[in-house]
Amino acid sequence: MENTPEWLLSSSSDPRALAVVDGLGQHAGAGPHYSRRTPGSRTFTGIGREVVLVTADGSAVWAVVYQATPSARGTGASRGRAGASDAKPRFVWRNNVFRNLGSALSSALIETAVARTYEEWARRYGALPLERLRTEIAISKVRSTNPGCCYKKADWHSPHVVRGKLYLYAPCPTNVLLGSCACCPTTARRVP
Repeated sequence: MENTPEWLLSSSSDPRALAVVDGLGQHAGAGPHYSRRTPGSRTFTGIGREVVLVTADGSAVWAVVYQATPSARGTGASRGRAGASDAKPRFVWRNNVFRNLGSALSSALIETAVARTYEEWARRYGALPLERLRTEIAISKVRSTNPGCCYKKADWHSPHVVRGKLYLYAPCPTNVLLGSCACCPTTARRVP
């Protein structure tokens, strides 16, 4: 897409990505991303498989991780509580950070980041996870009157709210890479 900076492969310990996530360097004054638990720590994605991208101009960062969830609901063992442990761990594939501190259109950055993530994930790990790629947006932490607007404009769908978080799902790889599929609501896609 025109005027959309190129995404470069990065990592959660790359100083360029950390500068965007923490609001440092050329982004001083922006403050850390609201999802950042420990500003200043050496990484920002947690444990799991990851694909981290940073724009060539260092103005945006995108991170996707595949992680085991603590425990299935109802087992009583989540968040350190006593109870029977979950015999079968569940996994989540999620975009846990997207931050754009530049002038590029966020929805365009998301579209190109999703395509690059699908391609890089398959190259790096052999196949995409069975789980759909999703994101969570803390509604009370964003200033927008339409939380997730840039994701929705990039064809993320099936929005629902749970405990103050908006959950959205990425277009499936078939839709992104080939232009259409039966499971996504958009029938004609712009292929990045």
